[in-house]
Amino acid sequence: MPFLPGLTLNECYYTEIVGPLMKQFDASLCYSASLIGYGSDVLGYDNATSMDHNWGPRMQIFVGKSAAGRMEEIKAYLRAHLPGEFMGFSTHFSAKGPDGTQHMEPHLSGEVNHLIEVYEIDAYFAELLHRDVAQLTCLDWLCIPEQRLVELTRGRVFHDGLGRLNAMRSTLRYYPLDVKLIKLAAYWTCVSNEEAFVGRAVEFGDLVGLKLLAGRLVNMMLKICFELKEVYTPYSKWFSRAFDELGLPEIKAQALEVLTGNEPAVIERKLSDLYLAVLAPQNACAGVPRVERAISNYYNRPYKVVMAGEIVNGLRAAITDEGLKGIDLTLIGLDNKLDSSDFTNADVLGKILRD
Repeated sequence: MPFLPGLTLNECYYTEIVGPLMKQFDASLCYSASLIGYGSDVLGYDNATSMDHNWGPRMQIFVGKSAAGRMEEIKAYLRAHLPGEFMGFSTHFSAKGPDGTQHMEPHLSGEVNHLIEVYEIDAYFAELLHRDVAQLTCLDWLCIPEQRLVELTRGRVFHDGLGRLNAMRSTLRYYPLDVKLIKLAAYWTCVSNEEAFVGRAVEFGDLVGLKLLAGRLVNMMLKICFELKEVYTPYSKWFSRAFDELGLPEIKAQALEVLTGNEPAVIERKLSDLYLAVLAPQNACAGVPRVERAISNYYNRPYKVVMAGEIVNGLRAAITDEGLKGIDLTLIGLDNKLDSSDFTNADVLGKILRD
């Protein structure tokens, strides 16, 4: 079957099939419908390869507390009344496999095993965030992995009869300024911790060590750009693809020069250029303190650095939230600093920061 982007497919699926069926089920029922959460289709990054699991005619239906007792009734009604196919795509899915995934399969007879998930809206957000969207403190924000915020703010709302789904997504759209500042400070601290190591690797002609260090520093610089553009950083599979949407092609080109270089001194110089290139949009960012930095030697050693610790000091000084002023920067942004998918949807961040 020809590929069709999931967001396009499912907006049509809602408009032509699911919406009318929900009206038949109970025209007075207040609900919202969307495609958010997991999946490349939510991000708009899906292609034909994506069709092999958890892809196809699918969405979420959200109801309020007063209708929570009818969720199974809604799912059963849809099983009984959905067509077996829509726009050439099966609406019938396999049972969950050992890895929890499902895939489209032909509907031969009987009820449709659909992939329309039905949730009580507050329970859905509470399950993912472990906190009330309307009462997030700065510390609460820091306990939420960015990938989870990506999932809740990307995608598309097809209908918001509850009048709450769009508002909740708007609340989560991006961090408050103080949270943004402390995350920037944490990421620049990572640069400060390792920027001088680059020169040491150059001194010893250690190309492998240099490339490993340069890769880590490039990664952190690009993540700083996501913060500056107020876009949540997705996990590694979609990191570079999402960066292309930030409107910073020159910075990505400079990052690639660092990563592909093979002359140690050139890598060090290109990395220095990248530090300054990232500072340009940071200095143009509203609410972020301006810092004037130049590349210099690392004290009495001829290692080229931006002295990122000075950038960190300026960022920390601009924070007004008392609860964040003394917090240990090593605990901030661990999901991005450790760069492991183990942290993208884990609750480890909350445990570390709360404990």
